[in-house]
Amino acid sequence: MGSASNNLEKKFKELSQITYKAVTELDKCISCGTCIEFCPLFIRKFNKDNKAITTNSSRYCGGCSVCFHRCPQSAIKLIKIIKS
Repeated sequence: MGSASNNLEKKFKELSQITYKAVTELDKCISCGTCIEFCPLFIRKFNKDNKAITTNSSRYCGGCSVCFHRCPQSAIKLIKIIKS
């Protein structure tokens, strides 16, 4: 049982070092604003070309995937980030 517990603990530590960032595929974005409306961290906005993007601000995208799942055009992808 100890080995399984150790393996589970190791896997949990690995997974806790992974997060995701939402990135908009600008050619697919139709500027509907759905992702902006539903972002719980309020870090998405329209850029100068009226496309919705994740802003670089003091609040970092937590990778919750709300925008990813809400986008009617599937214009958002989640990029895996490994915390250092």
